[in-house]
Amino acid sequence: MSTNSTYVPEGYDAVTLEVIRMRLDSIVEEMGSAMIRSSGSPVITESGDFNTALFDPVGKIYSYSDFVQFHIGSGSVAVQNLVAEIEGEPLHPGDAFICNDPHTAGSAHPPDTNVISPVFHGDELLGWAQSQAHLVDVGGMTPGGFAPGAYDCFSEALRLPPGVKVFERGRPVEWVRRVLLNNVRVPTLFWNDVRSLVASNNTGIRRLCATVEEFGLDAFRDYTRVNFEIAERVVRERIALLADGVYEADEWTEHNGHVNELYRVHCTMTKAGEQITLDFTGSSPQTDGFVNLSYGTLVGSVASALVPILAWDVPFNEGVMAACDVIAESGSLVNPVPPAPISNGHLTTGARVSRLVTKLLNEAARASRDAVIRARSQGVWADSWTGGISAGTRDDGEYFVLFNMDGGGMGTGAQPVADGLDCGGMMTQVNNALPDVEMNEMLYPVLYLWKRLNTASAGHGAHRGGQGHEFAWRLYGAPEVTQTVFAPTAQVVADGFGGGYPGGGSGHAVWRGTDAAELFARGTVPTDATLTAARRELLEINQQDVTVGSDDVFVQWVAGGGGYGDPLLRDPELVARDVADGYVTAEVAAHVYGVVLNGDGDGAGGADAEATLRRRTEIRAERLGGPPPAHPVAPDAAPDSSAPRRDGDGWYCPASGARLSTGEDWRADVLTRTGAAAERLAGLGVRVRPRESEPAVLLEELISPACGTLLETRIRVAPRGGEDATP
Repeated sequence: MSTNSTYVPEGYDAVTLEVIRMRLDSIVEEMGSAMIRSSGSPVITESGDFNTALFDPVGKIYSYSDFVQFHIGSGSVAVQNLVAEIEGEPLHPGDAFICNDPHTAGSAHPPDTNVISPVFHGDELLGWAQSQAHLVDVGGMTPGGFAPGAYDCFSEALRLPPGVKVFERGRPVEWVRRVLLNNVRVPTLFWNDVRSLVASNNTGIRRLCATVEEFGLDAFRDYTRVNFEIAERVVRERIALLADGVYEADEWTEHNGHVNELYRVHCTMTKAGEQITLDFTGSSPQTDGFVNLSYGTLVGSVASALVPILAWDVPFNEGVMAACDVIAESGSLVNPVPPAPISNGHLTTGARVSRLVTKLLNEAARASRDAVIRARSQGVWADSWTGGISAGTRDDGEYFVLFNMDGGGMGTGAQPVADGLDCGGMMTQVNNALPDVEMNEMLYPVLYLWKRLNTASAGHGAHRGGQGHEFAWRLYGAPEVTQTVFAPTAQVVADGFGGGYPGGGSGHAVWRGTDAAELFARGTVPTDATLTAARRELLEINQQDVTVGSDDVFVQWVAGGGGYGDPLLRDPELVARDVADGYVTAEVAAHVYGVVLNGDGDGAGGADAEATLRRRTEIRAERLGGPPPAHPVAPDAAPDSSAPRRDGDGWYCPASGARLSTGEDWRADVLTRTGAAAERLAGLGVRVRPRESEPAVLLEELISPACGTLLETRIRVAPRGGEDATP
C-alpha cells in the first residue's frame, strides 16, 4: 500500500512520508542481503529462515523484513525484554547482544537466535537493529536443536537470556565466544552465523543513521509515528468490514514427542467495530513435550494469518497489530512457563494458531457485506513443517548436521480465484524457498533418488489446494546417520473452505535393506517402482535417534492445502488438464469432480460436457441419499458459489439459489454426514495417517438438502466417549 494523501495529517508531506517508509523497508531488506552474503549456512542462504528488523528505543517496530513472519512476535519480545533487562547499563556503538531462550527472550525455539545491536545518533539512542536466524546447532540433547525426547527446556539447548553481550565496541567478547562454542556441535559454522547476524545489524545501523542525517532526527521521529498511525488506521477500516460477532474454533497439535495425544488449541475471536480480540483461553495446559509455544511466537503466528488476510498491502510496522489483542493463559500450551520444553512449538502449535485464526477470519469474512473482504476467505494452508535432521560423521571423519529445508515444501490453501500454490510453504514464510537437490548433495553426504509433487496431498475443490512434495535419499559418503523427524500435520489435516475438501498429511518412512546400490551398479536409477526393500518402516509422528544406514532409503512426504468450493464446480477442462498433467487420476476426476473424459481417459481429449453434467447430477443425488435435487445447480455456477451467503431473508446457496436457513448459524439446518477422516479422504485419493486411538479424528460434510451442493467440510475431533469436542 502506497501512502494515500487522504491518510496524511495536515502539516505532513505525503512524498516525504512515503520516502521514509520505503527507505526503512529497503534497509531491512538490505540487512537480509548482508546476512545471506556473509553466512555459510544453507538454512540462511538457500531457504531464507531468518528475519531482520529495526525498532525504536522502547521496542516498537520501525520496519520488518518479509522473510519469516512469526518472528514478528519473537523479535519484538526479544528487543523489549532486552531493553528492560539492561536498563541503566552503559551502551556503546558496536555493542551486540545475543539471546535464544523462548521463555525469557521470546524466541520461537532455541535455534532461532537473535542478535540485537543499539543504534546511536550522536550520544542519543535512536533504536535497535535486530537480526534473527535459525542456526544449525545450539547444543542440547539432539543435533539441530529439535528435541522430541526432551521433558524440559534444560535438555533442549544452551539457553541464552536477554542481556548477554557477545560484541562490545565492535569486538567479540572472548569469554562469551568460548562458552558458546564449547556447547555446540559445529562451532565454526555457529560462530560464522553469529558474525553474519552482526554484519546484518551493522548494515542496518549505517543505513538508518544516514537516513536520520538526511531528514533530521525530529522529522524522522514525527514521520515514523505518522506511518504507525496510517498502518493502524487502514487495518482498523478493514476489520470494521468484517461481520461483528463472537466466533469460536479449535485446532489440534499432534503428538508431543512422547505420546500420540492430541492437544487442543482453542480461540474465541470477538470482533466489535474496529477491534479484534483473540482469546486462547481453553487451550490445553502446557505439556512435558517439545510442542509448547512461546507467547512471542503466539503473537507472531497470529500476525502470520492476520497480515495476508487483512493487511495484504500494508507495510508492516508497529501499527499493523495495534487493533488486535491477544490473550493467553500463563502455563498453557500457547503461553508456557519453565521448565516446559519448547523446541518445536512454532512449527506445531504455532502453525495451528495460524490455521485457527484463518478459520475464524473466514467465518467473519463469509458474513461480510463487502465483496473484497469476502474474497479474502480461503482454504486453510497445510502450515506445518515436516522436519528431517540428519547427523553423523562423513567417510573423511568430518562431523555434519543436515537440517533439511525440503520440509518447507507444503501446499497452501486454495483461493476464491485460483488453486493453492504447490510447495508454497507456511503462511508465515513470505519468501519461502526450497534447497536445490544439487546444493544438498554438494554440502552433505546424501544422494536423492526422487523429488516430486505429492499428488495425494491436495485438498479437492472448485479450486484445488496446493500440493506438497515428496522425496527420497540414501547416504552417499557416510556409513550411518542419526535421524530426528517431526510431521506435525499427519492426522489432523488442513480444512477446506466453502465446500472444498481438506488436504492430505505428512510423514516419514525408512525403507530398510534396499537394493539401491545394486540398481545403480546395473545403470538403473532407483524409483519407488524399481526399488525393493526388506521392510518399510513407518516412523512415529515425532521421533529421534532413528538410525539410517547406507543400505536404507529415507522417504518423506509433505502435507497439502485445503480446497475452496465444491469440487463439482471446478471447470471440467481444468480437471481434464489435471489428469493430463498427472495431478489427479482419471478415477478421482470421475468420482470426486464428476468429470467424464473424452477419448482414452488420459485427459488429453478434454472433458465430455454432456456426460459430465449428468455425472455431477448423479453425485449430488448420491449426497442426498438418492432423491434428485429439488433445485438444480446452474451449469455455469462460479467456483466460489458453494460458500453460503447471507441476505435479508437469511442464508442461501449461491450455486442454486436454494434457501438454507433463517437462523444465525445455517449449519443446524443442512444435511451433515460424518465419518473417520483418514478413511473418507483415502476414498478421495488423499493420504492421511489414520488415528488408531481416541480421540477420533472425523470429517464432516455439510450438504444443501435442496440442491446437493457441498457447502462445507471440516475436520472435527471427538473426545473419548464420542461427545463432540468442537464448539
